Amino acid sequence: MSIKILVVDDQQDNIDLMCEMLEDNDMVALEAQNGHDALVLAKKEQPDVVVLDVQMPDMDGYEVCRQLKLDETTAHIPVIFLTATYSSEKSIVKGLDLGAYDYITKPFREAELLARIKVMAKIKKTEENVREESYTDALTGLYNRRFLEKRFSEELSRARRANIPLACLMLDIDHFKSINDIHGHDIGDLVLQDVSLILKKNLREYDTVARYGGEEFVIILPSTEYHDAITVAEKIRRAVEKIIIQKDDTMIHTTISIGVYGATGKRLEQNAEQFIRKADEALYRAKGLGRNRVVPHQDLLNEP
Repeated sequence: MSIKILVVDDQQDNIDLMCEMLEDNDMVALEAQNGHDALVLAKKEQPDVVVLDVQMPDMDGYEVCRQLKLDETTAHIPVIFLTATYSSEKSIVKGLDLGAYDYITKPFREAELLARIKVMAKIKKTEENVREESYTDALTGLYNRRFLEKRFSEELSRARRANIPLACLMLDIDHFKSINDIHGHDIGDLVLQDVSLILKKNLREYDTVARYGGEEFVIILPSTEYHDAITVAEKIRRAVEKIIIQKDDTMIHTTISIGVYGATGKRLEQNAEQFIRKADEALYRAKGLGRNRVVPHQDLLNEP
């Protein structure tokens, strides 16, 4: 995949020169002539590296870098400052303190700039891999609890701002301890992986599914009404029910229990932990009623 570079300079001649150089070396060049456009493009296009001129009117390179690093969606993008030959050590240190990865002086040597860009792009890729590993469950490939808590808070905030519904499913693999005890942990691992695959196949791209712990999973369903969340849960339950794992002459069937909770309006005024707890309460009731079923939290409120 080509390296994507955002070039930010208030002089169009400088932009044209650098973009031509980048494209001649099979890189994708994006351009911005001011700080505001640079911030918008960086957020939208997620470039691998930003090459940023320091001296610009209205918003200089230092302020652009500062705002890039304050925004969680762009903080990870490496910044290379382009500075004039007369730049002092103090100004260079200031740029590095703001989060820039490197700097290069004008006029620059093409080979040197290309080499530094490639190094920065490689660093970004490595850091992305590390972040991904820290948020991913090794066995199932799903997100882990750490990522779930972060994403849930983000989705709750978005739902409140946009006044849209949010739903949560919490599910548990039925009799999972018995599967491990009778058939061994290797079969238990296969069950976890098969269930995880079913979950991913039956969700939308912008839904979030995470392994919450052991045989428990949590699913965040943005922009989803209560009744639609129940439909999704039932669809998943039926799909898992069809899983059959064969070991020697034994056929192992798998089922799950699911608790559902959804909220909108004023009911969104709670934190992620409280939201998940309500789905967990519904899950507990599903297991108490015999497992392999879906129970909405609202059913608990209607009980005598």
